Parts: sequence; structure tokens; C-alpha cells
Amino acid sequence: MDAIPEKRYSEILAAIAPTFLDHDVAKGRRLSTPFLVNGPKDPEARRIMVIGREYGGNGWNVAHQGDGPNAYVTKALTRHRDFFDKAMAKEGRDRGDTFFNFMRALARSIGTEGGLIYSNLLCLDSGGKSPRTSEHFPLIKRLSKQLLDVQLDHFKPDVVIFANGMDTVGIRREFFPIDGDGKVCVSLRNWEERGISKNQLWEFELHGKFLCYRIQHPSARSNAAKAARKQLVEVLSETIPRKQLVTAIAAGADGL
Repeated sequence: MDAIPEKRYSEILAAIAPTFLDHDVAKGRRLSTPFLVNGPKDPEARRIMVIGREYGGNGWNVAHQGDGPNAYVTKALTRHRDFFDKAMAKEGRDRGDTFFNFMRALARSIGTEGGLIYSNLLCLDSGGKSPRTSEHFPLIKRLSKQLLDVQLDHFKPDVVIFANGMDTVGIRREFFPIDGDGKVCVSLRNWEERGISKNQLWEFELHGKFLCYRIQHPSARSNAAKAARKQLVEVLSETIPRKQLVTAIAAGADGL
């Protein structure tokens, strides 16, 4: 694990009530414990950070009772790595259109999963569902934004994909404004000339340094959403070395 984000995660978590790190207390509040994110397994690989709208339920919870933020961070990052590795190692597809079907197809298409970073817009869930109705939601939003900022700043992804969909579009725009004095998203591009609505796929630059794409959540089943995901993978494949691209094509990238 990388000591620098571990330290920064710990500093952030030390500033909130320790009860939010306690699994038993969190369960009583119908909340998970905080979801922390590892960097890419292969530091030399092209780094693609995918920010979803996943509510992991038991897959996120960390068995932690009052050992302090440093110990929590170590456990949470181990939990994240195990959870992500298991999801990516699954053979075949999940039923229907899912976030991890998209992640596995993305890994095949770019030739490696070693550069993928699995993140989430919100860092706590509520019993496997959205935490919006929790009385602690203002804290959840603040904590989520702080953790995302650390991930972007330290992991420095080559590409960021916002795949959180429409349910949390307001939160994404609150975190990363697209207009007004605090605007941080510029240089918009879309693929309407190819028949793909800008509501399905658009490209922008975040903070003047991160190349980003926004798509619907990968569970979106419409033909328009599927076409947008396919177009995005094609765009990301354009700069991949020929050998990796041939391997990806041979493996197949259907089901996006």
C-alpha cells in the first residue's frame, strides 16, 4: 500500500467522530463504514479512475472497533483491494448490465486491469442503498469530497470516468461545478455527430489537468447508453499500443 494516501486518509478520518469508523455503531445508524480507495496495482499502467454510484453493503463494511484511524485505513484498504480483485476476477458476466461488467470490459479493451482505480462518488452507503435520507448526509458529502480530492491529487489518473449516472448528478455537480464562478469543468466535447447524445457521453477537463468523461451508470440498459459506453471504450483504445489492442479484440469487448 502507498503510505502517502494512507497518511492523508488517516488525517481526514481523524477529524470526524470515531464512531463513524466503528462497525457496530455504523450498523446501528444503517450506514457502512467509510469506503477507501487504493491506487492502481500496476504503477506503470495507464491510470483510469472510474467513479461509480455503487452501494456496496457488506462488501464495504470494515470490522473495526475503536482502534483509531490509522488502523482503520489499513483494514479498509485491504478490504477494498480484496473486494475489487474478487469482482474483477469473476469469469463471465453478471446478469444484465452492471458496473463491474463495464469494469471488466474496460480492462479487456485497454489490455490490463492493473491501471484501473475503482472509486465511488459517495464513501458511505445505507444498508446497500443510497445514504441520502441519513441525518448524517451532510457529513457524508463532505467526507466523500475530501477523499475524492486525495485520490485525484495523489493517484493522478490519466483518465477519469464519472459513471455515477443521473441519480447523483446533482452531487457530482456540487463537488465539481460545471458553471458559475466556481466552475472546474471546461473544454466540453461530445459525439452528437456520431448520433450519440451529449446526455449519454461527454468529455471535459477537470481542474485544468484531468481528462474526464461522463456516462450514464453502467446499469443503464437503453441502446443509447450502450452505444455511449462502446464509443467511450473506442476512444480510450485509440492510444493503446497495437499489441494490447489486438489482445483486447481477440478477448472480445462485447456487452458494454
